[in-house]
Amino acid sequence: MSGEPESYAWGTAPAHLRTRRQLQAEGLSPAGQGVAATVPHRWHGREQQAFLYDARKAVPKRPVSAAQREALAAATRERQLRAAERRGISRAELENEADWDPGPGWNTAAAAPEGEDKWSAALAEPTPTPAPVVKKSALAAHRGRNALARRSHERDGFDR
Repeated sequence: MSGEPESYAWGTAPAHLRTRRQLQAEGLSPAGQGVAATVPHRWHGREQQAFLYDARKAVPKRPVSAAQREALAAATRERQLRAAERRGISRAELENEADWDPGPGWNTAAAAPEGEDKWSAALAEPTPTPAPVVKKSALAAHRGRNALARRSHERDGFDR
C-alpha cells in the first residue's frame, strides 16, 4: 500500500472493513493497525471522513482488571458527590452509603431482600408510578394551550 488509504463511497466498502465503533460492538480492538480505508461524507454541511479498519487484523479487547473497576467506581462516586454538593447537599450526608436513600421508586440496598446483594435489587425493574393528573384551569381550557404562556410573557415584559 502507498501512503494514502483507499477511499470508498458510502455503502461500497468491503465487508471486512469496520469503523472503531463497529469493532467495539464486536468486542474487538484495532490493535495499533493503521487506517485501511476512508469513507468521505458530509455531516451538517461539513466534509468529514469515517476511518475504516481491517477486522481480520483486529484483536479481542483486553478485559477490565479489578483495580480498573475500583478506580472507575471511585471516580464515579466522586463525580456524584461533587454534583450533590453543587446542589446544596453536603458530603457528610452522603458519605455513609447504608443511610443514603434516593427516594421512592428506587430499589436500594436497604430494600434488598435477605440473601440478595444490593446490585441485583438496584437492577430490578422499578415499580411504575402513575402519572399525575393535571387539571386545566377554565382560562387555559378556553383560550388554548399557548394563551397563558403569551399572557405571562406580556406581563413579564418579554418581547417576542
